[in-house]
Amino acid sequence: MKNRFKKIKWISLYLLIPFVILGCDDKETEKLNQNNNLIVFVMEILPTMVNYCPQAEFIVEKGTEYQIALQKDKSSWFQFSPNGNITPPEENRDYLLTVTKDSSTSISLRPWTSCKTFSSPSGSTMTPQSATPTEVIFKIEKDSVQFSETNRFRIELNSATQTTVKIIQN
Repeated sequence: MKNRFKKIKWISLYLLIPFVILGCDDKETEKLNQNNNLIVFVMEILPTMVNYCPQAEFIVEKGTEYQIALQKDKSSWFQFSPNGNITPPEENRDYLLTVTKDSSTSISLRPWTSCKTFSSPSGSTMTPQSATPTEVIFKIEKDSVQFSETNRFRIELNSATQTTVKIIQN
């Protein structure tokens, strides 16, 4: 699948080259065509060729508990390990991330939208599946866990004071 995608990217690039090289008698039309082709290249083709993901500072293994020190406006990206998370396509199961915290702490889970575009972190945070004052459980989509281009998350501290939380992927 990955090799097929690479071939499609390069074929798309080679299909654009004649449009850029072929000229018109009218210099203004030629310049306009070159600018339009450049815009198409930058907006549609270049992002598919780039893998722009934030570096994951750690990888969460299924069933292992991690302690994360959180500070306001400073959080680390992490990703889920595929170990123990690869299921047959016909199997339907939930992927859960449990965050244990102090009752006065407020947190959010923010996903990275896509590594194949020049996107930034998602503008919205994920809605918890369930929450108590000391535990928040997030449902993670199967594709987010199994494919590296959508497998980036970070826990953000919404409270004012620095704290440590524990996370575990069930």
